[in-house]
Amino acid sequence: EDRWRVRQEKAAPILNALHTWMLAQRDLVPEGSAIAKALDYSLKRWAALARYADDGAVPIDNNPCENQIRPWALGRSNWLFAGSLLKGKR
Repeated sequence: EDRWRVRQEKAAPILNALHTWMLAQRDLVPEGSAIAKALDYSLKRWAALARYADDGAVPIDNNPCENQIRPWALGRSNWLFAGSLLKGKR
């Protein structure tokens, strides 16, 4: 409840301003440009991006998930030339 209130007071106005700005910028940039693609990517996912402001239970980041997959991400480079997982641990 408190987290939701703080997000509504502080984050929601910033998110609304950012969304308005992104929509305005999208009309100004050439179709197919890198900036247009970046804006389209963000605008297409806007509901998911702004979801945390509407629900205090939604985490603001996914750090726990990132920490869970970190060993595999680091291992990928370590095991790349090892031939197998077991040989990579020698």
